[in-house]
Amino acid sequence: DALAWLQKSRAKYVAVNRPVQKGDFVEIDFETLLAGVKIENGESKNHGLIIGEGGFMPGFEDNLVGMEVGREKEFSLKAPDDYFAKNLAGKSLDFKARLNVLQQRELPALDDDFAKGLGNFDGLEALKKNVKDGIMAEKEQKEKERARIKTIEAIAEQTNFETPQILIDYELEKMMSELNQSVGRLGLSFDQYLSQIKKTAEELKKEMAPSAEKRVRIALVLKAIAKKEDVNVSENEIEERMNETLKHYPADGGAKKDIDPEQLKDYTKGVIRNEKVFQLLEKI
Repeated sequence: DALAWLQKSRAKYVAVNRPVQKGDFVEIDFETLLAGVKIENGESKNHGLIIGEGGFMPGFEDNLVGMEVGREKEFSLKAPDDYFAKNLAGKSLDFKARLNVLQQRELPALDDDFAKGLGNFDGLEALKKNVKDGIMAEKEQKEKERARIKTIEAIAEQTNFETPQILIDYELEKMMSELNQSVGRLGLSFDQYLSQIKKTAEELKKEMAPSAEKRVRIALVLKAIAKKEDVNVSENEIEERMNETLKHYPADGGAKKDIDPEQLKDYTKGVIRNEKVFQLLEKI
């Protein structure tokens, strides 16, 4: 839960001289082989993980339990039938692992001092209430978003108009770019991802086309309602929201420098306009 996550985020890690236990933080070198041949992207150096949190293939972390720093181990596992790398699903894989770092995780006590150290809380009960209120607010927001999406999808489906192909193509390229970035964060190239799902880029685009068209139709409907109902967004509203967004970026960070102010402004204006449209629809 949220409290446990907060506790883990404040944990201390201390080097220990003993065999690996569940809950320990380790850094390992490992390589993965299929039929005696190293698989692509199946090797890593000084890879960090918490034993028992399930970040690897089932059984992998269990095989690290009992190892000592400097020792190596070889073991085999069968990849699950539903493994994300389809070309490895259901196959027997051989692993070679070396333990480089072993640290024991020491969790702070969940008490009043812990709560006060996180911010303006009188004690643990105040922190628990804040976390509970935050979870409830998040659930309410998700339900509101679900209802809004359902409403606008129904309006878009019932509205008879031809969706411009040029907008569908643009949205499709945008979706492919978003997927490419997501895959990159997993440490894969887009070609490697396509190889694993056994599809070409064109086949993937064909699958995504209906979703792209739906997104375009929803955007056009929202824009049309805003125009019909004379929904306006002031410069002050845009500026305030932009400032809120930029607060989440470090002042001297490279990511903030890469932001195009005009693109952010257009995006922010669209978000606020859509929120106002949804508020109008909720009053009907």
